[in-house]
Amino acid sequence: MTLSSIEPTWPSDERARLDRLKSYGVLDTPPEAAFDRLARLGARHFRMPIVMVNLVDETRQWSKAGYGLETMVLERRLSFCAHTILGDAVLVARDTREDERFADHDMVVGPPHLRFYAGAPLIAPDGLRIGTFSLLDHQPHPEFSAEDERDLEEFARLAMHEMETQAAHRAAQAAETLLRDKNALLESLLESVTDPIFAKDRERRFTLVNSATARLFGRTREAVVGLTDEDLFPPEEAERLDDLCGRVIATGREETVEDELPFPIEEGTRVLMISVMPLRDAWGAAIGVVGVARDITARKRAEEALRSSEARFRTLVDNTPLLMWINRPDGTPEYYNVELRAYTGQDVETMSNWKAIHPDDRSAFIELRTRSIAAGSPYQSNIRVRRADGAWRWHQCRVVPVRERSAIVSWIGTAVDIHDIRRAQQAAEEADRSKGRFLAAASHDLRQPMQSILLFAGALGPHVAGEAGKRALDRLQQGLDTLKDLLDSLLDVSRLDAGVVAPQIEEFPVADLLGPLSAAYAPLAEAKGLDWRVVPFTGTVRSDRVLLGRMLRNLVDNAIRYTDRGRVMVDCRPQGTRLCVEVHDTGLGIPPEQRERIFEEFHQIGNPERDRDQGLGLGLAIVRRLSRLLDHPVDLVSRPGRGSIFSVSVPLIRQDAPRPPTSATRTERADAMTATGGGRLAVVVEDDAIVLMGLTAMLGEWGFEVLSAGSTGEALDRLRTNGRRPDIVLADYRLRQGRVGTEAILRVRDLFGADVPGLIVTGEIGPEPQRDAARHGLGLMHKPVTPRLLEAALARHLGAIGPA
Repeated sequence: MTLSSIEPTWPSDERARLDRLKSYGVLDTPPEAAFDRLARLGARHFRMPIVMVNLVDETRQWSKAGYGLETMVLERRLSFCAHTILGDAVLVARDTREDERFADHDMVVGPPHLRFYAGAPLIAPDGLRIGTFSLLDHQPHPEFSAEDERDLEEFARLAMHEMETQAAHRAAQAAETLLRDKNALLESLLESVTDPIFAKDRERRFTLVNSATARLFGRTREAVVGLTDEDLFPPEEAERLDDLCGRVIATGREETVEDELPFPIEEGTRVLMISVMPLRDAWGAAIGVVGVARDITARKRAEEALRSSEARFRTLVDNTPLLMWINRPDGTPEYYNVELRAYTGQDVETMSNWKAIHPDDRSAFIELRTRSIAAGSPYQSNIRVRRADGAWRWHQCRVVPVRERSAIVSWIGTAVDIHDIRRAQQAAEEADRSKGRFLAAASHDLRQPMQSILLFAGALGPHVAGEAGKRALDRLQQGLDTLKDLLDSLLDVSRLDAGVVAPQIEEFPVADLLGPLSAAYAPLAEAKGLDWRVVPFTGTVRSDRVLLGRMLRNLVDNAIRYTDRGRVMVDCRPQGTRLCVEVHDTGLGIPPEQRERIFEEFHQIGNPERDRDQGLGLGLAIVRRLSRLLDHPVDLVSRPGRGSIFSVSVPLIRQDAPRPPTSATRTERADAMTATGGGRLAVVVEDDAIVLMGLTAMLGEWGFEVLSAGSTGEALDRLRTNGRRPDIVLADYRLRQGRVGTEAILRVRDLFGADVPGLIVTGEIGPEPQRDAARHGLGLMHKPVTPRLLEAALARHLGAIGPA
């Protein structure tokens, strides 16, 4: 018979049996004297060489104690004891070779040659069998009697009793540890709570207090335990507290009171909110009370302070000269101050119908108020409020929410009488409009005579003989140039301050600015012996081309004026979506303390005597105003004695691929500027007779044939008679009978079917000439125009001319 045919079966209660075995916590524990003694006593009593206390788990037989044979771990399928735990009776194999279950067992036919086995199950109190008390021998024992079996059962009971005893002891230790941990946790909780906690018995003696309670009395916790309220408080307070505890014990209901009590500490009297609840035994009988107290002294004092503050606030509100009111969180009226009630002659009830607000302002104000209350945001509005005498006066109303912990608790409103201020503001606005009209008129009326003076002074040159006369004429022209610059700058500053300059924003190639800039200032730089360079850049920017050009011209003009040697350069550097147009110079530089002041009107560095040859000090003031108007930030980097870099940041639309430069060389420019009008035909349309004569004289000196006219019609009639196509048309913008110079140039183009070059020369300061000139590709110059500037403009449109 094979060993596998006699493998032990599993008990029907195997899961419960295993749970019971593991509950004792004996498996895989070290040897213990109690079990070893039982094994020795069993060997002596039964005169057996081998005695073992074995436990059987899912997969193995494990020995807790053994005598005569080392404790072992044996596979459960090979275990004799696995058969024993199948029943409550002792299992005896008097000769294992004669027992079919064990005859071919490895431990029977081989070492240690076990020929005898007797095992009594270890039966737990609930009847589950967890192991055996076993006897083994190398010899058969046919004499093993029923009495021996009963004794073996007793030994098994002793081993089970020892296991039960140890388990109970461990459970008791665990319970004690748990109780100790719970007490430590309770102690920790009591000490971590900042609120006083206490317990009293039925006689109102303190049986437990935490440190927070003991500190109130200036004692230790041990010193307070055993005392009563009579030992700690004056009689009146002690009686109140004793009555409170008595009621809770009698009724079994929790009570919470607020009481002001004296304590022997620095804080003295404290206000406590005390919650007392019954303390019950296991049968539910009240054996005392448990209490928790919270120190609410600060809150009470804060409430008192708040009441005092509110009283002071009401007094302040009632005595302020402002109209003030308070609304509840939902916006309903709560309080109007004395000044508001006196001003309107109404009270809270009558004010709520909104009749104190002008009918034309009422609906808009209520709508604004409703939106703001829903959003929880402050609001303000200018409305007319009816005074008690019936007069409507403008007021500026501001209403703001008052919040506590993010929640709106009220709205506070104020109204300030701005009726007189509003009238003054309207008068100031009308004055500004008058200023704009005055500037427009002054610009035109001053520029016209100035223009004629400049032109006639320029035309005098060829007719003045002698060095003295030429020197006088030069000084006259220098004075006129200075006067023109002053007039231009003053009018530009005034126009910008008056807000009459409206930017005409468009996209255009930056080369449209750099080319004319290079042509205009190259001669000036070369005349001072400076190296002049404009770095080409092919890209498109978004700005007002006229105003941006004015900014750059002012910066370049300053750079050339204050640079005596070295170079002046204009460069462009892309920076993301912006283009920095930079003007570099190697001039005297600007000290750090002067970098803000240089943008002020008439401020100049190193010119205390106000030498007009060094400019007027308005160029950078105009740059700053234009910078703000166009939103083109201006930056400055400068080192005294080394030079400066002014940069203007402009929106960059795109950057194109660079193209080869096509600018003329210095020699070519010099040759071109010495050319003459060469008999080309110039048409001049100007309704001011003196300016017309001046332009005609100047152009004649430059070699032009001039056809002059006072109106568009006159010019067209004379051209039809003449029959010659003009080379250029110069026209004033504002002509008589509501006509404009743009129309004159366009009519001339239509007459000859050709794109005749045109130049608007105007004293108009508004945006219309700029728009018209840009729309039709015309040049634009503002009067008064010097001969030099007029010469440069004609050179750009016709190629080049020069003075006679």
